[in-house]
Order: sequence, then C-alpha cells, then structure tokens
Amino acid sequence: MANIFRIQNFTRLAAAIIVALAVLSVAAWRAGTWFDDTALTVWVFDVGQGDAIFIDAPTKQILIDGGRDATVLEKLSAVLPPWDRSIDVMIATHPHADHVRGLNRVLEAYDVGEVVTSGVSYGEVPAIAFQKLVGDATVATAGMTWDLGHGARLDVVWPATAMEGAVLDNVHEGNVVTLLTYGGTTVLLTGDVEQAEEDQFVRGLPHVDVLKVGHHGSDTSTGFSLLNITSPTYAVISVGKENDYGHPSNLVVDRLRRAGAVVLRTDLDGDIRIRSTGGEPDVARIGL
Repeated sequence: MANIFRIQNFTRLAAAIIVALAVLSVAAWRAGTWFDDTALTVWVFDVGQGDAIFIDAPTKQILIDGGRDATVLEKLSAVLPPWDRSIDVMIATHPHADHVRGLNRVLEAYDVGEVVTSGVSYGEVPAIAFQKLVGDATVATAGMTWDLGHGARLDVVWPATAMEGAVLDNVHEGNVVTLLTYGGTTVLLTGDVEQAEEDQFVRGLPHVDVLKVGHHGSDTSTGFSLLNITSPTYAVISVGKENDYGHPSNLVVDRLRRAGAVVLRTDLDGDIRIRSTGGEPDVARIGL
C-alpha cells in the first residue's frame, strides 16, 4: 500500500512539473528573449488609458511609464521569468497619474536600479507619492544614453535641457522622449509629447520602424513634421477602451495611415510586441 501511495505522489509531482514546464515554455516563447541573449523585445502593454512600455534588451531591462493602476504588475509577470524581480532602469516620462501611478506599484514589488524622471514638479497625489518612493532620481536630458548590449542603445532626445524642479503650465513640455536603436531596428517612444516639442527635436531623427504615438493619439501630438521626417512603418497607440477623452483622434489615425504607417491600438489589439535581433523588427499582437 505504501508503494502505491509513493507511486501516486510521484505521478502527481511529475504531472505538476510537466504542467509548470509547459506554462514556462509558452511564457518564454511569448517573451522571445529568455533564452536568446541577442534578442530585443519591446512590449507596449495594454494597461487601459495610460502608457506602460517594457524593453527587454540583451543586457538591460527598462520600464517606461506604468499606467494608472497595478495592471502593469500582471503584464510584467507574464513576460519575465518568475525568478526575475529586478528592472535596471525605470523612466517616468512625465508625472501624470496615467503614467506614474503604476510605477509606484512596481517600485514596491521590484528591485529597480535607476529611476529617471523629467524633473518637472507636479502637485497631484500620484506624482507626490512617486517622488517620495524614488527620492533622488536622474533627471533626463537630451544626449543621455544607455548601452543595452550587443549594439542596442536607448537615447534621450527630449527635453533639450534638464528641467529639475521646473513648474510648467503643461507638464507635457518636459516629457521624456527616447529613441531605441538596435542594428536595423528603430523605435521612437514619445510619452505624451506634443507637436510644439516634436518640431524642436525631430530634425536629425532617422526613419523609425515603430512610432509609439504621442498622448494616446490625441490631436495635440503626432504632427506632420514628425511623420514626414520619421516616416514610421508601424504606429502603436496606447489607449483605453471607450475612454472619456475621445482618444485616439480620427484626425491622427487618418494622418498616420496617409503617412503609410500600419496602425495598431492597445484598445483593439491588446499587447503589442516588437521583437528584433538587429534586422527588421517583427511587430505582432500578442494576447496575454
């Protein structure tokens, strides 16, 4: 009888291990980087009306914004292996709640190496809570760069000068904009930057494979000069279903399509994965 119980327990354990391995295998396939140290993956997570972008690069992991709630934790858990509880760099593009409230939750759950902010002062509760959790942070300015391994890099292209402690009528003026480059892959990550700022940093930018569309597709962003110079192949809009702001603007969606971009939206397409090994990127809708 004891032998039968041992066999049954062993069978249950073996079955549990097989299920766990199968789940991990599916997660590893979706993530696309777990067992490939030359791969780079960018996730534009579906976090509702907000932004949360995760870069899983050959040697660094970077989170840009975190949405307005704890959804980002679920998303990170789905693409990172269970044993990985660290993020090398966290960037808050600007202090609005739909970008930093989720970062507060990430700071409580993950070991974060470096925090980068716009430096702009803002008096709303989520921004104040974020500042208290962070303490001293790196203030972004054009020219800052991170080596992500195997030739991949992330460069700050805006703001032009450090805005530490600045009080702005519109915090989008100090929004952190970054350009991700890996061989033949280029991704422009714009946060909520608006057209007046686009016109100042766009000169000198290359063609981009993927444009993360500014301000959830609002008509305050994604002007003609940005599209004419970068001529994006794909445009990804991070936006909530049936949101109260009318995002994305039909005007902007039409503008993107006329510029030749394939338009993807998190409210319609879910999580968007951009994967590259240094050539042309693979851009896909990946349900999580």
